[in-house]
Parts: sequence; C-alpha cells; structure tokens
Amino acid sequence: MKIEARGTGLTLLDVGYGVGELARRVRARCRLLAGIELDAEGARQAAGLFDRSMTGDLLESLETLDGESFDVAVAADVLEHLPDPGRALDLLRPLVKPEGILLVSLPNVANVTLRFSLLFGRFSYVPRGLLDASHLRFFTRRTGGALLEAHGFRVREVVPTAMPVELAIPALGRPPLAPIVRAAALFLARIWPTFFGYQFIFEAVPA
Repeated sequence: MKIEARGTGLTLLDVGYGVGELARRVRARCRLLAGIELDAEGARQAAGLFDRSMTGDLLESLETLDGESFDVAVAADVLEHLPDPGRALDLLRPLVKPEGILLVSLPNVANVTLRFSLLFGRFSYVPRGLLDASHLRFFTRRTGGALLEAHGFRVREVVPTAMPVELAIPALGRPPLAPIVRAAALFLARIWPTFFGYQFIFEAVPA
C-alpha cells in the first residue's frame, strides 16, 4: 500500500472514511489522523479512530481545514458522488504538503461489463457497483487523470483494480475457485486496464 511506503509519523486526511476501514489499517502509522464523513452512522462507528473527525458536507468540512497540511490525503470512492468534484480537488490541493500525495479511487465507466450493457441499450442504476445509484459523475482512466491535472495535481501512477466477479456470481468467490478467479481478474486488469479495470487508483502530487 502506498501509505505504508511512507513510513510512520504521518499526518493523514481520509475524505469519506465510511466506517473507518482505512483508518484502522493506518492508525498506528499516523501522528495525526483526520477524517470527513457525510453519513452520521458511519462517523459514529469510526469516530474513536480519529484525532479530528468532521461529519457533514464534504466541501464545508474541507474549508474548515484551511491552513493545515497533510502528508497523505485519501479520497476513496468519493469524487463520483459529488456534483462538482473539481471544487473538492481545489480545496484539497492546498491541504497536501509539497512533498505529500493524494490518493483517489474512481470507478471505470469503460469497464467491459458496462460496454456490453450499452450495446444492448442498458444503463441501469443499481444499489452498488459501477452504476451505484448515488453516482453523479462517471470517469475513465483518461478523464479521471485529466480532472486531477486540471485542478492542481500531477498524476504519478495509476493502478487498476480487479473486477469483483464473485459479487455477480457468488460461487466464484468460494474455494476452490476463489483464488483462481481473483488471480485471473487481476491479470486481465493489468494487461488491459481500460477494458477490464474495475476502478483506478490515482497517486497524484501537487503540481
């Protein structure tokens, strides 16, 4: 994980932390762990993990951090839910130290499953996944990178994630098939990321 490579004593901002899954993994590495979460119940479950936790509107919470700086800022599965993701990046940009990094994950709207759905005239929202009903914006690898670069960041690396095939076909997520299926999905994502990648994780630095 990119965060682990940066050692300990970190200042980290987790934007949209959910129930604190990332916070639990990095807590021991951080001297200051701050987080923002819209969902009050998720924030309640994870509040004890953070040195500073803010609940409510993301943009308003980012504005309250003006003047602070972080070694790492994370916005995982966040920007696609915002009507103006560029504004969030504008607010995040001064919060990332010159030598710091921003980690962003975005779903890949050009994934093979959506391409085939469009061939048959389907673009149906669902409770979770690439067409999560709460998604307001959609990205490819190129447009996700362009968004970051248009708002003060330079993309240093893009890593695709594997499709969670087991969510569509649960039997493939159980032994003995599970490790084979996961390895195959990851292999496909790496050799043809724009087609088989499920999400893209962008590592960006202040430009």
